[in-house]
Amino acid sequence: MYKKIIIIDNSELSYSGVDIDGEILRGTETSLILLAEHLVLKKYQVDFCTNIDQGKTFNNVKYFNKKNINKNILYDLAIAVSDSNQFDLVNAKKKVIFSVSNQPFEKFLRKRQLFSFFKHRPCVVTLCNYQYNKRSFLTSFFGKKMIPIAVDPKFLNLEIDLDYLPKKKVIYNIRSNRNLDWLINIWSNKIYPFSKDSKLYITPNIIEYSDNLKNYNIYLRDINSRSEMINEMREYRALTYIGHKSDIFTLTCEEAVKMCMPVITFGIGSVSDRVIHNKTGFIVKSDQEFADYTLKILNDDNFYLNIKKKMHTLRHNNNWNYIAQKWIEYFLK
Repeated sequence: MYKKIIIIDNSELSYSGVDIDGEILRGTETSLILLAEHLVLKKYQVDFCTNIDQGKTFNNVKYFNKKNINKNILYDLAIAVSDSNQFDLVNAKKKVIFSVSNQPFEKFLRKRQLFSFFKHRPCVVTLCNYQYNKRSFLTSFFGKKMIPIAVDPKFLNLEIDLDYLPKKKVIYNIRSNRNLDWLINIWSNKIYPFSKDSKLYITPNIIEYSDNLKNYNIYLRDINSRSEMINEMREYRALTYIGHKSDIFTLTCEEAVKMCMPVITFGIGSVSDRVIHNKTGFIVKSDQEFADYTLKILNDDNFYLNIKKKMHTLRHNNNWNYIAQKWIEYFLK
């Protein structure tokens, strides 16, 4: 008999695996869908609870509203997203928190998780070493494991033309304003004046965009479906992202790396887990160093092509098959 797993997402989003290529899903939801699908491929039964109105099955994962959880079913593993209160809804042998924050103790108390946490005694899964080290002893009292998440296989299945030279464009495609003002300042003062035919594309609706930014070749990019985003990303030379202390995994950086697009960053937060200096990007220590590497990528074609070829040799590290196996090894043996 197949072992049974249930995933409970406490967000208000209504979604299922059908929506993985849409515009509404963020890295957390996409990763949970891919984890579920790869556990199914390894002969596990997976139920997945979101805020969906009407249940459906997609890629052999059964999606339904958490209001419809049957407590008469004994699951082998229950996975709750960030909130131990969700375990009150389910009957399970083992319980795991899929943590998407650093969860300081004050927030832990504010979210009223203390009682349920000690009642259900879940292990906490963090998504990177940075988060693992930041997670306090009190909010991981019953153990913690670090299991990364990976990119959509669509990124890995792309053929990469190692001789292709995109135009002199870089991208910031993070969906929240995480040190974007800092990046714009470096671009306007230290990059654009030395490469006036280069362009920076940023995600819309996270800053008040003014036409003045066009004077520095800073433009808004479109937010499209995942497939369209992949095609868009082929046309940039680098992801320019400072990093942020709130970053837990920064899936965008991992997606760029798998597409052989170097990441230029200060390595703040979890980005330091994603980037290997001089192999998958550049971790810098100053604004000038950030500018220098960006200019080198933009203006030196051989430099860009060499780092692209280095990245290609590392593409298939940490795929979803490997990560699903880690979940099995830790919680389902």
